[in-house]
Amino acid sequence: MVRLHCLALILTVSACDSPGTEFAGIPPVRVEIDGSTFAVRRKGGEAQAIRLNREYRAGTMTRAFRAIETGTGCAIRPDTLRGDPAVAYARLTCSGS
Repeated sequence: MVRLHCLALILTVSACDSPGTEFAGIPPVRVEIDGSTFAVRRKGGEAQAIRLNREYRAGTMTRAFRAIETGTGCAIRPDTLRGDPAVAYARLTCSGS
């Protein structure tokens, strides 16, 4: 029974949209890219994309890259995308900002 409760908790948290402290309080922009759904937040010249759906396929970082650019309207600075398939971060170049 304990294992079942732990599994339920893990599945609940895995679909969570909880930003890190540096992006707390910033409302997300929800972006869907090729079947992957992300919550994108921008703070100044940086952005975070949290994948909201469970998936087990390659290319998640590429979709996170596109989600950040789509959700912020900014270009990702070269070689600044980092993170993992669940949460990605990038530095931005935005015109007019």
